[in-house]
Amino acid sequence: MARARSSSSQSSKRVRGVPVTVRALTQRLNRLLAADGKELKKTRGAPAIDALGAYYVVGNNSVLSHHVDLEALGRETGALEAYERLIED
Repeated sequence: MARARSSSSQSSKRVRGVPVTVRALTQRLNRLLAADGKELKKTRGAPAIDALGAYYVVGNNSVLSHHVDLEALGRETGALEAYERLIED
């Protein structure tokens, strides 16, 4: 006997795209940024997170950008393709 599928409930839960972990994306970004002498850093400690956000970019011993959105930076630099999606750990 065949089971009836509720396509609307299953399709809304199903997310398309190849999953990419935060660690993989940060490694890709650091390889791309290294060519320009920049590096993506993860902030540690509550006061620093308030000031810089969870991730920030440094270069020439100074903070170049703060409160970095990993997915947006990945798409902007080409480290994250259109068919990929970022998954949080």
